[in-house]
Amino acid sequence: MVGRITKGASIRGVLEYNAGKVRNGEATVLYGNLVLGDCEQSDTFDMRRALLSFQPYLDTRKIKDPVFHVSLNPDITDCLTDAQLTEIAREYMERMGFGQQPYYVFKHRDIDREHIHIVSVRLRDDGSIISDSQDRPRSKAILQDIERRYGLRPAVKGQEQREFDTARRVEYGRDNLKQQMKSTVRLLAEQYRFGSITEFRTLLNLYNVDLEERKGEADGKRWNGIVYTATDERGAWVGTPIKSSALTLKGGYKFLQKQIARNDADIKSEQIKGPIRAAVARAMHRARTQDEFVRLLKADGIDAVFRQNAAGRITGATFVDHRTKTVLNGSRLGKSYSANVFQELFNNPRADRASLLPKLSAPAPAPATLRQQTPQKPEAQRPETTARPHAVPPAAPAAEQPPKPAPTSPRQTEKIRTSPRGLSPRPAQPAPRSMGESLFHAAGDLLEQLTEDGPMSQEEFEAMRRNLSRKHKRRKKQGISR
Repeated sequence: MVGRITKGASIRGVLEYNAGKVRNGEATVLYGNLVLGDCEQSDTFDMRRALLSFQPYLDTRKIKDPVFHVSLNPDITDCLTDAQLTEIAREYMERMGFGQQPYYVFKHRDIDREHIHIVSVRLRDDGSIISDSQDRPRSKAILQDIERRYGLRPAVKGQEQREFDTARRVEYGRDNLKQQMKSTVRLLAEQYRFGSITEFRTLLNLYNVDLEERKGEADGKRWNGIVYTATDERGAWVGTPIKSSALTLKGGYKFLQKQIARNDADIKSEQIKGPIRAAVARAMHRARTQDEFVRLLKADGIDAVFRQNAAGRITGATFVDHRTKTVLNGSRLGKSYSANVFQELFNNPRADRASLLPKLSAPAPAPATLRQQTPQKPEAQRPETTARPHAVPPAAPAAEQPPKPAPTSPRQTEKIRTSPRGLSPRPAQPAPRSMGESLFHAAGDLLEQLTEDGPMSQEEFEAMRRNLSRKHKRRKKQGISR
């Protein structure tokens, strides 16, 4: 079981986040401790009563982050009843020092497994503070004990990081907004390929974050900067814009430019563009409307984002492939995927579809996997995306050791039978040879015999090896005498 603790300033924001999950049918209220009203096993949530339950505690004293919010995530293979989840939550909060505090337990179903969120406050009714010293190590030890007693699958090393190593959509009012934006911007900048800041901005918009470039001049030197802002579901800005330097270095202008340069070879690679182009082409042939086109690509793991002017004309198209973690403007795929084509295809009833639609290619190869994130040399970092097809020369026979006396499998035997056909014929009167050349041709003699006679026994193989050794010694002496 993986636990994640966050602290914040707004109890209303955390409660609104969980209440929204309840309203959308993605969560239920499992339990309420020392709160107003009966809320156990409820599909509704009374925000007014919840705020009244916490207010007396918050009025006792002012501290920076009074809100305690923890998510407990069992393994996907663990099957726990609501009663068991409730009991685990009560025990956890008791041992963390929150047994006499008001708190709510929510069961979420918004990801691939059920998990619980617990919301409370760190201020007691007498104004004292529940210490958060070493709270994460204490939480880990408590959860490990719960795992043993409930027979749950233990969290393996590194699982906690992997659990939260996926970019999540920023939600205004949930936890710490700045922390949400920091995590999302960092992960998207690290994990996705994009060829411009505009493409990166399109990617961010899918996660409720907007980006704005700032340029200026100071002391005779020009500077470039990035400002990030959270957005709502309609794309409108919410909250206060944050400079990249105050958010994360991996969202700054210099870092993004390095990523763009690093991504250049991948984006130009047909191994990356080909599967995306094929998926877009198939959707263009099947869809009759823009909405249908977006829906078809969504089913293939690709988000299609269209930019439109005030008159409703399509001015840009960008495709975000979440399988290969790649962002491409339509123009990168070819002329048939430009904004003008989509404008005619979806907004002009008289358009000649036959002339606009791209030709369907053969089935595309499997998408390239995401590159390694550790710093490496470009050739070793992304071999699946940057390598070019090339002819592989046939391997030369070993020149320094005779064949080992081991029996050959049928597969190995077949290889031995066919490989001599590619060898060049030996001249009738060979020129003086080096030791390596002598051994090479001696091996050829052995292979010829194997080809003619087929698979041989261990005894036959030993005799042939001794014969090869004698031939090698004779030719070595002849070479020395010459």
